[in-house]
Amino acid sequence: MPRYKLTQKWKNDKEQQRRWELPPGSHVWCYLRHSPGDNQTIDSQKSGMLQWCEQNGWIVDRMFIDEAVEGSREDREQFQEMMSLSRQDVRLVDGIAVWSFSRFARDQLDSQFYKAELRKRGYVIVSKIDDVPSGEMAPIYEAFIDWKNQRFLEDLSADVKRGLNFTVEQGYWPGGVAPRGYRTEKEVFGRKRNGEARYGLRLVKDESLAERVALAWQMKLRDNASYEQIHQATRIYSNHQHYSTFFSNLMYAGVFVYHGKRYPADWESGHFFCEPYVSLDDFMRVQVNRQQREFTTTSPRVLASHFLLSGLVTCGHCLQGGQKVTVTARVDKRRPDTSWYVCGVKLRQRGQDCTLPRVPCWLLEEAIVDSLISHALTPEYVMREVTEAQRQLDERRPHLDAEIAHAEQEAAEQEAAVRQLLKLIQKQGLSPVLEDEYERANKQHAHRVAQINALRNEAKQMQPLISSDADVQRYVRDIRSVLLTGETHARQELLRRFVRGITLYADHAELEYTFRLPTLVPLGGFGGVDSPTQSAPTAARTPVYGFGGHRSVH
Repeated sequence: MPRYKLTQKWKNDKEQQRRWELPPGSHVWCYLRHSPGDNQTIDSQKSGMLQWCEQNGWIVDRMFIDEAVEGSREDREQFQEMMSLSRQDVRLVDGIAVWSFSRFARDQLDSQFYKAELRKRGYVIVSKIDDVPSGEMAPIYEAFIDWKNQRFLEDLSADVKRGLNFTVEQGYWPGGVAPRGYRTEKEVFGRKRNGEARYGLRLVKDESLAERVALAWQMKLRDNASYEQIHQATRIYSNHQHYSTFFSNLMYAGVFVYHGKRYPADWESGHFFCEPYVSLDDFMRVQVNRQQREFTTTSPRVLASHFLLSGLVTCGHCLQGGQKVTVTARVDKRRPDTSWYVCGVKLRQRGQDCTLPRVPCWLLEEAIVDSLISHALTPEYVMREVTEAQRQLDERRPHLDAEIAHAEQEAAEQEAAVRQLLKLIQKQGLSPVLEDEYERANKQHAHRVAQINALRNEAKQMQPLISSDADVQRYVRDIRSVLLTGETHARQELLRRFVRGITLYADHAELEYTFRLPTLVPLGGFGGVDSPTQSAPTAARTPVYGFGGHRSVH
């Protein structure tokens, strides 16, 4: 094609792209969208759009309708089908008519992107509601409309969150499914602007589940029963996998955690959001019991990592937003000798989704090790922890003996009941009622036997810990030696004995450390360093802890 004709074609395409009006007789597609909960219906939009197109003399070839779909989403089925058809080489219609640009898209970037793509292909986009004058100022007017539409969505989101927070502050449930064991009751707690009553949902105990929920907490608190045993006894959920969330929910202690904040505001003074099933002290004891049943494992990727804090650091910025995200170490591609700890959100998503800056690995690792050595791995601190742990073991031992004797007596009674049922079955034959009674009695007996074995194992592990000052001094010296000069894998394993987790913020890090009985064992296997406290046994179960604590590292 001659250069003159190419130039004319380019000018004609540009003129086509700059069109803001459609002449009568043009063929159009109509795009309609309805948000969830809108008072306006699709039928009213459809009727109004057909009348408007008829008034302007446009011919409607097809309507694309997305019902009950948010405008901030890109994955709208009919919208994407319209965009796909518009990408064909032959332009099927002259333009696209929308009820308003807010129906087209709420996101400012999405709206401008898709409208620019359509106009580059020669389509004219017209809006029934938005008054956009033709001419050079049209793109500016339209940009302001797109900004206004997105701003409306952001303001609406902020208003909804503010309203929900206000509702929770007044002691009402924000909505959704109530936790098992609770139900909601409607209450009037004010008036709307139009004078109508404003209702709130008050959480109350569900009488149909209250007895079983209380039994579940009693079993976990008294016997540290397994989830499967609790499930068999209560049947609160469809399977035992849901009980982990159940026993982690502070709501059962009367405290509601909403967007990272606890309600009511004066919960520490003994006030409750709803009627609790357990006290806060009992709730914390249950968490300790759950830890005794946990099998802590370290990921193979973490074990193979040559970074000291792999798997221990979480992002404080994301945690404040209610999301627990691991901070991982990454080597700088431009400088292989430099590495950084970076939030996982920044690695997997957009950088602006998390404001936590990256931290040099050497800086964070040195700060954590120095803090641990200076404040936790001191002879005075270790001796205090050992003394406290020994005191708790001494207090636990008499109660443990009594629990074993009581459990053995109950096991004998249950065994006698099972034998009696067997004799009755042999005499009268097996019936559905006798079968159910036998299965129930057999499960109770098996549960009690398992409890006795667990208590006996715990009693075997209650051996004296290291106690002399000289042993403690040598023990701390060996630990410090491995932590400062040992190989990376040895330092990692040792660090995990003392550090439960690290929360990293922009200006400091929160170090949570704790001493457990398995920590106070010989150091054999750590880079060939032998501990002088070789008589200290390995304790696999831990009584009550919480003596470590938090430390802020700047």
